[in-house]
Amino acid sequence: MSHPDVAIADLNQAVEAMLWPQLDDAHLTYEVIAPIIERLKQEPGIRAETLGHSYLGTPIQRLSVGQGPVVVLAWTQMHGDEPTATAAVLDWLRLLLTQPPASLPRDWQQQLTLHVIPMLNPDGAAQSTRQNAQGIDINRDALAQQSPEGRLLWQQVQALQPTVAFNLHDQNPYYAVGDTDTPATIAFLAPAYHPKKHVDGARLQAKQLIALMKDKLSYWLPQGIARYDDSYSQRSFGDAIAGTGASTILIESGAHRDDPHRQVARRLNVIGLQLAIEALLNGTHEQYSLADYYGIPANTADGFCDIKLCNVTIDDGQHSAYQADICLVKAASTQSLLIDFVGDARTVHGFRDYDAQKLGLANLCALPRLGGDGQTLLKSLGLHSTNCNR
Repeated sequence: MSHPDVAIADLNQAVEAMLWPQLDDAHLTYEVIAPIIERLKQEPGIRAETLGHSYLGTPIQRLSVGQGPVVVLAWTQMHGDEPTATAAVLDWLRLLLTQPPASLPRDWQQQLTLHVIPMLNPDGAAQSTRQNAQGIDINRDALAQQSPEGRLLWQQVQALQPTVAFNLHDQNPYYAVGDTDTPATIAFLAPAYHPKKHVDGARLQAKQLIALMKDKLSYWLPQGIARYDDSYSQRSFGDAIAGTGASTILIESGAHRDDPHRQVARRLNVIGLQLAIEALLNGTHEQYSLADYYGIPANTADGFCDIKLCNVTIDDGQHSAYQADICLVKAASTQSLLIDFVGDARTVHGFRDYDAQKLGLANLCALPRLGGDGQTLLKSLGLHSTNCNR
């Protein structure tokens, strides 16, 4: 069933046709995206510039379209292990350059300038680490600016003076929407630029744009969109850029059930970004209020684990038996399962839930990719339970 808004339904169809198939992967490096960047450079209307280089010398490029007074800046993979939005912005550019949606004004390139930095941290991407090659978290380097990548981003903000800035990230898969059992597939934030969380005109506009995107994307994610905590972080680029007067929007791509490569979040990033620039040009975001923004449920940390064993009775034969839930998460490096929590996990949901009553030691092979500390502990347990649903 199509989106009830015909224009958005058409946009979704166009986006699906524009997704680069080679970017359907769990992780992306500069070597993977470089050929796509080169292909995009051949399209009429695009401007490409090498802004500088990473700590280890990999080029950091900016792709630009349009020459209008409304300036939009988007950057991705500031954290090297967060690739979803890198695929999304390359899809978005392909859409704008080869099949611009009919909902855009014909002269949109005279009204708006879009600048995209796809992969700010190629060294971290190469190592699949959050930090850059110096071991620095670039997103906490807004004040010290000891990373070449952070200095480059700040130079771009100062030179371009964006109207709207999109800070595009991935969040870990264990965030939930409020206290529900739904993973937060998309989380938004209009970051604070002051400890007292003032709302000036630019931040109001960011919140209105987020409310619009949430409203329109809710067709596909009726319960899967959350609002990130807005505690002020002086060291963070989103907060610092908001302080320049840019309407700054954080989009965190999160998990969706049975979607290991986060392709749902990827597609919805493209649609959301496109709807945002269209709203900037037609003013439709202005009908949304602060109440609409704050009505988005909170992005709840530790709301999920990969596997949850419910009501496990643990008896080592030497002490009194006791009952606990066991939460297991995947180790980033090996993907084996490690114990994250033992105890009362009634507020945590598992992507896979197991009733301990139905598990015996002979059935542990049914647990996918069990390894490491998780295997060691589980082999020591005599598992039985009364009920998995408290």
